[in-house]
Amino acid sequence: MKTKKILALVLAVALAFSFSATAFATFKGDVNKDGTVNSADALKVLLYAVGAETDIDTNIADMDADGNINASDALAILRVSVGLDEKVEIPEEPSGPDTPDTPDTPDTPDTPDTPDTPDTPVVPQTAEEIVKFYNDAVNKAVNEKAGYKKSRTATIHEMNGGALMKIQLVVDMVNEFLGVGTQEYVNAKGQSKYLMNASLTKDDVTSATLELTGENYTVTLLLKNGSSSATATAKKDTSALARSGLLTGNLADSNYDYLSSGCIYESIMGADAAVSVNSVKATNSNVKFVAVINTQGELISLNASYDWTVAMTKIKYTVVSVKEADGKAHTEVEFSDFQW
Repeated sequence: MKTKKILALVLAVALAFSFSATAFATFKGDVNKDGTVNSADALKVLLYAVGAETDIDTNIADMDADGNINASDALAILRVSVGLDEKVEIPEEPSGPDTPDTPDTPDTPDTPDTPDTPDTPVVPQTAEEIVKFYNDAVNKAVNEKAGYKKSRTATIHEMNGGALMKIQLVVDMVNEFLGVGTQEYVNAKGQSKYLMNASLTKDDVTSATLELTGENYTVTLLLKNGSSSATATAKKDTSALARSGLLTGNLADSNYDYLSSGCIYESIMGADAAVSVNSVKATNSNVKFVAVINTQGELISLNASYDWTVAMTKIKYTVVSVKEADGKAHTEVEFSDFQW
């Protein structure tokens, strides 16, 4: 809901104003590279965020450097265009000094060729090596902007909210917020939209195994149970899911595969003045990742699944309030059809 409001606000401002800032260098936000940072750049970012635009320099468009291109970046561009924030110049890559020619060395006699020996892949053995192998494969897909398909299915097993759950609008809002059902996404080659860099450690797993079949490795990771909590004054997240490579963020988004308590809290409190919550606590369990990786370290497929619960206190919607509400759900995410 917050994202929709931001999109509406930015679109309205983009259509109503045409302030620009003349530039003679490359600046953050000048995504159409016409030398100015203005509403045309903000609109281009919005079109990219909803999938209607693909030709964009993400390094210039990612104003908050969080790895995602969304409405927040478009709003930041508009703030620059009207002078509320300063422009940030992107420095040119320096060219190194010429190195002097080195004198020719005398020819050495040819040595006889040695026969080629086939490369023998080094198979990770320890939990630490297997986890690093997984991280490297996920990060390779992100950094090299591989193409792939993503499918996420979220199923709610239980919702307890007393009087709130008798309001159909509230039930519909919860289902939309949690992305109930199956969502399909396509990340075109050259983009990086639905995966994040992974930084798991051996301390995040209860089991790490690897099997080599033909030219591919199958990595299976069982992650430790995790939890997160959020109130108006403190937010905490100790979940390994936040470091697994699944997409997450500070405000709920339909693209996100993992919602921390802080993300849920901020989204509820900012969604509508009629909605409020005192605290949020989320836990996840039965977390399993299965990645198929080839001998070049490239992802062939990635599957993740986990159970999670959310408990909230002092929830209010308009005039209806309940002391406590909780729910249980299951999420499965599948990445396939990688293109390198």
